[in-house]
Amino acid sequence: MVTARHFSLIFGSMSTMALLTTGAVRADNPSWAEQQMRNREMTRQALQQQAQQGRSPQVEQGERWEQEWRQQHPGEPMPSFGALEKMHRGEIMQNMNSGFARMRQNRQAELRRNRLWARQNQESILARQHITWSSQQWANWDRQYDQEQRQRANEYLEGVRQAAELDKAAREEEERRKYYH
Repeated sequence: MVTARHFSLIFGSMSTMALLTTGAVRADNPSWAEQQMRNREMTRQALQQQAQQGRSPQVEQGERWEQEWRQQHPGEPMPSFGALEKMHRGEIMQNMNSGFARMRQNRQAELRRNRLWARQNQESILARQHITWSSQQWANWDRQYDQEQRQRANEYLEGVRQAAELDKAAREEEERRKYYH
């Protein structure tokens, strides 16, 4: 008669054998060993890169909020990070808005450089052909350049819209598959 004790001994022995066999198979499998080496190397590189870069601004901001809380509320329990974020919502919004403003300034500067480069390129082409344009011709060039840039921007936005639609359709299809299968 097999008792619960016998069953646990038999099952325990089988589990141990399975673990030993699986470990031996993994150790003998070169692709598994290579993957483990790659994983260790990637982890080492990531930690090294993180050490070189230092802490992110978000981490420093969170630590500053915690220090401020400890100074202003000694002996009180530290609120969750979400609660700290909620208390500093104004600062977060200001940082986001200033970040967006910086991005807009950088983009506008890039567009001005591109326009200047295109105009200098056009002047160079005309100079090689010994052609001089009137102010009206340059005004026409400016209008055409602006129109081309608007067209490029519209094409980009249309591409983004189409990509979003495709992504949404793919996610919906995946959800249907999960639900019905």
